[in-house]
Amino acid sequence: EPPPPSPPNLTVGGSSGSSAAAPPAVAAPAAAAMAAQASAADFTLELRNFVSRELGFDMDLSSACVFCKTAFKNSRLTRSGRCEIKVLHCLHSSCGNCLEESLRRSDVVLCPICDARTEQQSYHKYLCNFAVHQGIDRCTIDEQRSIACDECVEACPAVMYCQQCVRSLCMECSDHHRRSKTTNMHCLVNLMEQQEHSMHRAAFCHQHTDQKLEFFCETCDVMCCRTCILQDHETHTYKLPAGSLVEKQRQVVQGQIARLRDLAQRLQERHRSVSHAIQALDDDIEVAKEDIDKMRLQVQAAIEERRQALLREVDGFVAQHREIFERKRAALTSTMVFVWRAIDFVEKVLVRG
Repeated sequence: EPPPPSPPNLTVGGSSGSSAAAPPAVAAPAAAAMAAQASAADFTLELRNFVSRELGFDMDLSSACVFCKTAFKNSRLTRSGRCEIKVLHCLHSSCGNCLEESLRRSDVVLCPICDARTEQQSYHKYLCNFAVHQGIDRCTIDEQRSIACDECVEACPAVMYCQQCVRSLCMECSDHHRRSKTTNMHCLVNLMEQQEHSMHRAAFCHQHTDQKLEFFCETCDVMCCRTCILQDHETHTYKLPAGSLVEKQRQVVQGQIARLRDLAQRLQERHRSVSHAIQALDDDIEVAKEDIDKMRLQVQAAIEERRQALLREVDGFVAQHREIFERKRAALTSTMVFVWRAIDFVEKVLVRG
């Protein structure tokens, strides 16, 4: 990742004096740009709070490997001698060791957070998390731990940083760098004094992993190494990534970010609208449940009242008909007793007569 270009000189006549006033034609766009950046930063912070508060996203997940859950600054060193953090296609990040292990086990990398599938088998084709790398390197320096030299095979502790080569150099390599005809004009700064946002790592080709990405192919819109230029892009239009080309690509990315912000704002409004609809639905459901409970009580009361009425009708019907049946049974009983007496009397006459 190349360092960001220096801001343009906005003073009159190119003078460096602080008292020179910028012309209105230049100051107005600069002020508008600063206002736009401030507004974008405010929206980004608001969106971060929205994602954390209303969507319940754990922000700590963005500072640890999705596989081993180890904080990135405590990740194990890879074969390059540094902590490497790779970005999956779902934009979750993994430490280099876990990604390599996952690629050895399967042809498909399954994100344990969102279950997104990444069918990229080449480790070097996964994008590095540049912001996390900067934080790791700055933390390493602040904790007075050494960063390996990017130049020598001994990987001695680095003490200087070349802003043109984007490399950390040990003392001996720094001396060679200053004496070399091709690099003696490069700007070397003390690694301890390097700001976090300026601590870049050199980007290497995913096909020729020992070669830096030094050219930008405008035909394919991709960064290339020297070997790629000779093999696949020889007839294409390519340039060194500097000056106007970097600014052009920066504007393209800023335009894409602006469109994403607009999309995020629309999605945020849509999410709030859907959330309000869900809340209204929940409220309606609660009211419906209360109405159902009230109706249940009313129905139960009506059923009980009807039951009591039916029981009274049954009791009246039984009492009325029981009296009739009792009179009939009493008459039958009296008749049977009379018949029995008649039979008994006649039999005795026959026996004794």
